[in-house]
Amino acid sequence: MGRIELFHEWGSIQSHKVRLCLAELGLPWISRRVDLAAFANLQADFLAINPLGLVPALRIGDEIVTESSRINERLNDLADGGLLPTAPDARQRVRAWTSVADKVVHPAVRPPTFNLILKVRLRRLPAGALDAAMDRHPHAARADAYREAAKAPIDCRAIIRSIATMKQVLANMDEALSQRRWLAAETYTLADVALSAFIDRLDRLAMSALLDAVPNVQAWADAIRNRPSFPLAKGPEAERPDPLVDRALVERLIAAANS
Repeated sequence: MGRIELFHEWGSIQSHKVRLCLAELGLPWISRRVDLAAFANLQADFLAINPLGLVPALRIGDEIVTESSRINERLNDLADGGLLPTAPDARQRVRAWTSVADKVVHPAVRPPTFNLILKVRLRRLPAGALDAAMDRHPHAARADAYREAAKAPIDCRAIIRSIATMKQVLANMDEALSQRRWLAAETYTLADVALSAFIDRLDRLAMSALLDAVPNVQAWADAIRNRPSFPLAKGPEAERPDPLVDRALVERLIAAANS
């Protein structure tokens, strides 16, 4: 087996999924941080790894794998792990849940992450720092759009829509967990890996109160947080600065989503 290199960003929810899988499988890996704030994902050296400019990406020797769910299945195969069941029905459930994580959860967490975390950080930059950073962006049109979005007021309606989506996902998870110990099977699988990153993001967004209405998910989340892999996947605290979320605003937005 060649050495495992993970091109990732510490704050990326999809990168979190892969780091969690590596920790669960006990695989040694080399960290290749891609600094998204500096647009390192759009530079030629990373585009040679993933032409789409997206993290995470995995390199094993000469093999490159992109997309977090594909990466995790490859890692499971590499380690002869048991995170993907052999029973067809359980395997189908695993892939259904990883698809939810990729196609529903990931898009849903973007608006609150951008509005509640990134905008706050950007507004605390010294005067002119954001414009200077955008001037270094390799794509002028995308830089202008990002600058405009960063300076715009917090989009509360977008956050409320995201909360509604997340609540539906949590309700579906709660139903699944009423039938079995873990999301897709009686054993921990790649489905639990994928949705663990969702729990971490809820914690970061000060939205853990959403779990109060789904007791099965709450118990599952407590078990997830207590696994040794969870803090390993989060990485060094120095790489995860205080998100500075306005908790009172979050409470109001959750209340609005509930009304």
